[in-house]
Amino acid sequence: MSDDTAAALERQVRALGASFTPAANEATRAIYRDRIDLSVAGEERHDIAYGDHARHRLDMYRPRGSALGTVVFVHGGGFVGGDKNQDGVFYVNVGRWLARHGWIAVIPTYRLAPDHPWPAGARDLASVMQWVHAPANDLAAQAGPVVVWGQSAGASHVASWLFDAAARGGGSARASAAMLMSGYYQATAPLAGGPKLYFGDDESLYAARSPLTHVAPLTMPLWLSVAELDPAVIAQHTWALARAVTLANGCNPDFHFFRGHNHVSTVQSLGSPQTDVGAEVLRFLTCVGG
Repeated sequence: MSDDTAAALERQVRALGASFTPAANEATRAIYRDRIDLSVAGEERHDIAYGDHARHRLDMYRPRGSALGTVVFVHGGGFVGGDKNQDGVFYVNVGRWLARHGWIAVIPTYRLAPDHPWPAGARDLASVMQWVHAPANDLAAQAGPVVVWGQSAGASHVASWLFDAAARGGGSARASAAMLMSGYYQATAPLAGGPKLYFGDDESLYAARSPLTHVAPLTMPLWLSVAELDPAVIAQHTWALARAVTLANGCNPDFHFFRGHNHVSTVQSLGSPQTDVGAEVLRFLTCVGG
């Protein structure tokens, strides 16, 4: 496809503005849905159980031949929705795109608010990571680095798992690197909607339940990103986290600003003719993989 096609997709996304509503999300999916390369890239296994709950399921996409490593992708959904395979396109596109580029993709679903509030997301990710690191699954030990990548509410869960031992249920955050895309990192009153259902009604607990509160020096590489058309109320979380990580580590995290993208077009564009997000993700993965 030509650059003109990618530019046309960007123009359509820009026309939606900095909106994060169900209508805008569906309109973004419609822009990309028929432009995604969904060709199978290797072996796929679906609905693998990693726990006892009905949503404790993951899909795994393996490339043909040897793998460069494993990427665990944690989807968004405003803390109350989302799925590893929402409609046969998203987030199958992420798994097959990663596999085409030589990475094993592990894409889990996780429990949702209001039935499963904080810290359910981080605890479920901890269970996923235990599954990934289990020798019987032949991933971490033999397939190179393990990178954890979260988007939106998924990035919040990854950040809690990464920085907050209480949220992840103890133990260490075992990964080679982490990627946090347009996440929600600080619960501040007044909350509404999904964040309130997840972080709860007790405002006195918000600071302790916020990933931003627990930022500490990291030894693993950390990549942060924000989209130009992220609503300000969402974008501010990434800027605040970048500042906290910079102060904690004494140096800047890897950071990318996705021009022309909205809150969901970043991951929904993977596998489409618009390759800017994919190129940046692969750049970071290549650095991690050495």
